[in-house]
Amino acid sequence: MAAPVDDMFSRCVDPSKVTSSVEVRFIDNLKGKGLFAKRSIKKGETIFIERPLVSAQFLWNALYKYKACEYCLRALETAEENARRLSGNPALSLPHPELCRVRPELHQACPQCQVMYCSSECRQAAADQYHRVLCMGPSEEDPDHPINKLKDAWRSVHYPPETSSIMLMAKMVAM
Repeated sequence: MAAPVDDMFSRCVDPSKVTSSVEVRFIDNLKGKGLFAKRSIKKGETIFIERPLVSAQFLWNALYKYKACEYCLRALETAEENARRLSGNPALSLPHPELCRVRPELHQACPQCQVMYCSSECRQAAADQYHRVLCMGPSEEDPDHPINKLKDAWRSVHYPPETSSIMLMAKMVAM
């Protein structure tokens, strides 16, 4: 069932900005609804930012310590930092580092398991929705913890490229 038009942007970070920029209109029975600009939109302008219903990093990325917010998947390290870490070359330099910024002063960890978030808002949203149920506390590195066994089993049958659907399902059940 489709959401009512007035509820269409309820998951957006700033719904009032969205509704002043775009509207949803019915096109026809074949195409259904479409998103239409209500004003001139500049190239590169962000129209809306949607909060995730649920998200999870690929398990292989997590295994290789790709640093991303556990809630929204925003990068917690620059592309250059990531490339240096993965290549083992601390002198590696990528072009245009100014295009990949992170805000480490905003990053927060879960006090029990040290899972990282890009902001206090993401940490709180994860805690409210699923993390309190799935938090592994100090067992994060324990290979015998049931969640780690689940992740290992999933990786053993899903080589890269893989999906993150097992943790998506775990989060949905926890919610």
